Amino acid sequence: MKTQLYCTVLLVLVLAATAAADVYLHIPPGSNNRFDENTRDRRNANRLFDSQNNNRGGYNVQNYFLYEGSELEVRWTNQHACGPNHKTHCNILLQYRCDDPANMRDGAVTATIPETPQGPTDETYSRFGMHEDHDWYQLCKTTERNKGLFTASQQLQGESARFTRQNPGGTRRGLECPEERDYYPYWRPTGWVDIAYLTDEPETLCPLVLAQTENLHPRHYCALNLTNSDRKLIPISPGQCALANGTWTAVPPIAPTQTPECKMAPWTRDNHLGNTLDGEVARYRWKVPTGVYSENCVFRIRYNITTGDYKAWDGADYQQNDRQGEKLGLTEKYGYEAPFTNNPQVDPFGMGFTLQLAINTAQYGRTFQDRSHLFSIRPRPEGVLPTAKIHNLNVEGKRGNIVQVFPGVEYQFAPATLNMKVGDYYHVQWSGSNNNPGNNDGNGQAQTDRSNIAPLLSRTMVYPTSIHNISLAKNAFADLYEPQYRGSIDELNDAGTYFSSGLLQASKSGETHFLCTRNNDFSNRQQKGTIVVEDTQSEADYIGIIVGSIAAAFVVAAIITAGVVYAIRSRSASAAKANAATDNSRGFSKLHDEPSVARATAPAPTSSTVSPVDLSEVGSYTAP
Repeated sequence: MKTQLYCTVLLVLVLAATAAADVYLHIPPGSNNRFDENTRDRRNANRLFDSQNNNRGGYNVQNYFLYEGSELEVRWTNQHACGPNHKTHCNILLQYRCDDPANMRDGAVTATIPETPQGPTDETYSRFGMHEDHDWYQLCKTTERNKGLFTASQQLQGESARFTRQNPGGTRRGLECPEERDYYPYWRPTGWVDIAYLTDEPETLCPLVLAQTENLHPRHYCALNLTNSDRKLIPISPGQCALANGTWTAVPPIAPTQTPECKMAPWTRDNHLGNTLDGEVARYRWKVPTGVYSENCVFRIRYNITTGDYKAWDGADYQQNDRQGEKLGLTEKYGYEAPFTNNPQVDPFGMGFTLQLAINTAQYGRTFQDRSHLFSIRPRPEGVLPTAKIHNLNVEGKRGNIVQVFPGVEYQFAPATLNMKVGDYYHVQWSGSNNNPGNNDGNGQAQTDRSNIAPLLSRTMVYPTSIHNISLAKNAFADLYEPQYRGSIDELNDAGTYFSSGLLQASKSGETHFLCTRNNDFSNRQQKGTIVVEDTQSEADYIGIIVGSIAAAFVVAAIITAGVVYAIRSRSASAAKANAATDNSRGFSKLHDEPSVARATAPAPTSSTVSPVDLSEVGSYTAP
């Protein structure tokens, strides 16, 4: 009996060389499986998920909250090119997922969570980090893998969804399902909400993405009690489900009001974790969903690269699987013997000598991944209209010089230039670690991340100016702060790693520059930023991939002036609103403190109800 499988797989990478290609999140800070190590290398590459990145990537655990409907500049670096580069094909998928705290947490140790479930009151067990729950992984182990997929010359060592071309041995990383990790769109319910699909071929792939995204289209599973079945694995097609006396069951779309954006990816060069054509890292403006309130969310980026040798979504399927590597048809394509096998020897010149190609068929067509630490999505404060624009301003990077932090980055405000208009709101927020490597360069107490903001006359300068010299700076800074005396304040040693300004509003046009006084020497010279407030909306508009120096924003933390630390004054929302209403001369008004919200959860996968979606309208594969 043949199994009919329906899918058009868009995230099956079609090339990566044998070295890691790597993708790293910077905003929100990506973990790369790091927890709170004081070493340059992460201690456990299998802690939460399979990144396939370099061990030195990632930021120590740090957490943020985002207001619903606010705009966050997501920032990342990817190694092997993307966008209209013409050297490779690529796809970048941005997603988020929220869940109950019992199923999603940062944890407190670097070890991988045990596969055997423990009781919810077990304090030792609760110290392990997790992004997926045990039911999800057990379902992965007991569900058939999709045998319509291209596995090349790889010999998969099992028949369940644990085993893929990239992971033929079924190695466990956290409680992630390898098949779901490697392929998009996935045919079973996942709980991951699509934000954006960025590709070098938007005309070809965007219609397929929008026709298959789990946000808008249902998924299906076979409801089957394995103890009452002779089958060893849960089938993934309706026909096989019926033969096993199961019930083919639909799961509604996970986020029907959130249509993912699909467009051209930003240009990046190959073999370089660097900037795009405009001199900034790759980035995307994410509008945080409204009505989704949760204290436990994770952001995920997946990156794939492809050569033109073959396309995973167009013609490569199980029919090209063979150990000799001949069925893919590269010999006919190139006119000489070109088997698709590991490290093949080829004679392209027909002169009797061969050249060895550095190819690993498990990595030809490869997915890379990074995930954030946990963040929260909270409701807008009372009185902020749903149509009001909220910007976020963060600090990215970590302590150390450019070599010590690589493939992370040094400190900088993100975005470096915040453009908004009068009436917009903004939220300044940063976090960090007290446990960076002990010998990393920096000022103040060793191992610690700290930031603050002081006004500048120009971003070319390093000495702060008096707030009385710049009218907008006076409005932006002085009116919002009162002195707070602490211990060691000159280098912020006694300040905390985390700061949030709460929600502020721009009520006067103008421009002001600022810097961090601590991170200001030759190991990290440029932690500077600019706030630009215009009377009318910028023509660059804040939608989609950012190609200029426009950004979302957050605002101001502590200021050091004459040895005094200024900290944001705590006000009630009602007092702040009354003050703002009577003082229209201000450039910036603090209207709201952080909201205190009850813990709530967004849509999460129903772990016991997962299997494939029927996508027969876009094509099918028939597996033996």
